[in-house]
Amino acid sequence: MANNELNLDDVLQTFIVEARELLEDMEAALLRVADEADPKESIAAIFRAAHTIKGSAGLFGLEAVVAFTHVVESVLDDVRDGTIALDESLIELILACGDYIGRMINAVDAHQALIAPQDDPEGAALLARLQHHLGAASGVTVVHDTPAARAAEADAGAREGGADHWHISLRFGPDVLRNGMDPLSFIRYL
Repeated sequence: MANNELNLDDVLQTFIVEARELLEDMEAALLRVADEADPKESIAAIFRAAHTIKGSAGLFGLEAVVAFTHVVESVLDDVRDGTIALDESLIELILACGDYIGRMINAVDAHQALIAPQDDPEGAALLARLQHHLGAASGVTVVHDTPAARAAEADAGAREGGADHWHISLRFGPDVLRNGMDPLSFIRYL
């Protein structure tokens, strides 16, 4: 190999090391942000870490990392804008998301195939929790699973010849696209 040729394995290892460092920085910022009088700088650092991991993962075609981190980044963008409050439950969620991203990075390092987050039970559960925050921030109305809703669905399914019919309704607010949200992510998740 000539000296000017790029070794992609070396570059991938650099990405893995940097992603792990960014995740450590993100965790440290998340653990201190609740005690800060003005958390804007820490929130910006947390967002930048997710943004950098997402962008770098995209360079290597790590679509599972990109897709998951994009949703985390979207929530963090709304936190930066003040649309979503960074409370204890959201800090816990973002910490769990950082752990999940870390496990995906470890899988890349071990040359294991990545599972799309929506096809992984843990990833899907985290995505649902993130989407809940995004939906609340953008004015999206999600019909929740309640006993009354299940009874209505069963009744409608019986009338249509089976109980395995679903009716899902999403109503997006007028600023949904303006805020950078991707309505198709809801459809893909379903």
